[in-house]
Amino acid sequence: MPSLVGHGIEARLLLLLLLVLGVANIASSVSFRRNFDAARQTSNLNANSNSNSNIPLWKQRACEKPQKHKANSHYICDDAGDVKCLPGWQGDLCQVPMCRRGCDPMNGYCQRPGECRCRIGYTGEQCDKCIPLPGCQHGACNKPFECVCKPGWDGLFCTEPSCRSGCHSTRGYCEAPGECRCRIGWAGRSCSECATMPGCQHGTCNKPLECNCQPGYTGLLCQTAICASDCSKQHGYCRKPGECRCKVGWTGQQCDKCFPYPGCVNGDCEAPWECNCRPGWGGMLCDETTTTAPSTMAASNATSGKTPTSTPTPTPLHTHTQSAAHEQLTTSVSPISSVHTNEYNGDEEEDDDEDEDDDEDEDDSDYDDEEDDNDQIIPNII
Repeated sequence: MPSLVGHGIEARLLLLLLLVLGVANIASSVSFRRNFDAARQTSNLNANSNSNSNIPLWKQRACEKPQKHKANSHYICDDAGDVKCLPGWQGDLCQVPMCRRGCDPMNGYCQRPGECRCRIGYTGEQCDKCIPLPGCQHGACNKPFECVCKPGWDGLFCTEPSCRSGCHSTRGYCEAPGECRCRIGWAGRSCSECATMPGCQHGTCNKPLECNCQPGYTGLLCQTAICASDCSKQHGYCRKPGECRCKVGWTGQQCDKCFPYPGCVNGDCEAPWECNCRPGWGGMLCDETTTTAPSTMAASNATSGKTPTSTPTPTPLHTHTQSAAHEQLTTSVSPISSVHTNEYNGDEEEDDDEDEDDDEDEDDSDYDDEEDDNDQIIPNII
């Protein structure tokens, strides 16, 4: 029994050895076949290279198949086996498209013949112009995404104008290069001076929007002149400080004396255009006597033989006459008063509109014209 088991193991080992040797022979034969085929191909290529020595090997391989145009390629093979590029293509295997004429070779490219696509940061028909920084308004670029400001502009996006030289940085501003506009409350070429309150006429300022009145003027806007200290506030006015101009119907240094009615002889006034007769005088202009002497009346009675009678104390006629005359005067003069009142009101309105630099001669001529008007009215009333 032990001998049979030993013989069985040896038989199996022998069989396994034969199997391994068979596989090795098969592999060597395959390797030999490959080496043989490779040698044959090399010999064929060498033969072709002798006939087409100027064509690179990879080009010869590109046209090995006997077809004129390969799929998805941009070339054809001629009868000699040479590669010929289709129109618009270039390169060793015609894989590079020919861009539009003039297209910048650095900043442009193309994916098909005849086009010119710009790379990032460039623009233009030929991709020869750089693109400035987005938002750049008054600037240009020398390379992509720059913003080089033009003269007169500043800032990251060149949106801030450069003001005139010397313009105050906080009190002034500009909307265009070279300007200097002052902010509210400031004035001057460089906006370094304060501005008075709008409407201030005769005032100055130490800080913005003040109106400090000059001597002789008062009011919120320094528009009112201060008259002479003794000038009547009711009957006088002034255009310049220290003056005292009389309103119509008044006169005197202080404008405290009224004008009597023109032509009034023996009368006075308490208001303009009155003619209040003095004792013994009557009439419209107080130019008529109003009493008769007692001795003259007694002589007249003795001559006529009449018995003197008790004569009552005569009432002063001038009082009655004066009252009647005053009533008549008031009735007759009322149009005059209204005329002069209107003239005065108009005069005051003109005074407000006229400039403070009116000459004294013009003022005197106005006053003379008023007197001439009064003289022209007198004959019509009398």
